[in-house]
Amino acid sequence: MNNAHLQVIAAIQSARRSLRWRSGKAAGHLAKRIRLGHLPPGTTLGEYEALIQRVLAEPNADVYLFRFRETPYPTIVHFASGRLWLVMLDMDGVMETAFLVEKPDEYFADPRFERLGFLQELEE
Repeated sequence: MNNAHLQVIAAIQSARRSLRWRSGKAAGHLAKRIRLGHLPPGTTLGEYEALIQRVLAEPNADVYLFRFRETPYPTIVHFASGRLWLVMLDMDGVMETAFLVEKPDEYFADPRFERLGFLQELEE
């Protein structure tokens, strides 16, 4: 396994231990997900974070490395609450975003997404 894969796994494990948002960003992300209909009205930050943790803990989650300009972002994708969720972290395991993926075939066709494998495979 190469160094980038090891860094991705370390970022995921860090987020599992302690879900951290950039300062002041958690409430805005939650409000946006509610506004877009990704989460029902009244969803709490704790409920949103629990959903994120379910995705991060799923052994059969797909793991991607998303590159924006030169910056890599570990990205974990799996079903939670019956819908396909994407969780994106920075390389330190800090939350970037988490949202529903409506058209996964189109979304992941973007060449900036490199599929690394299933989470369970990468952690072995």
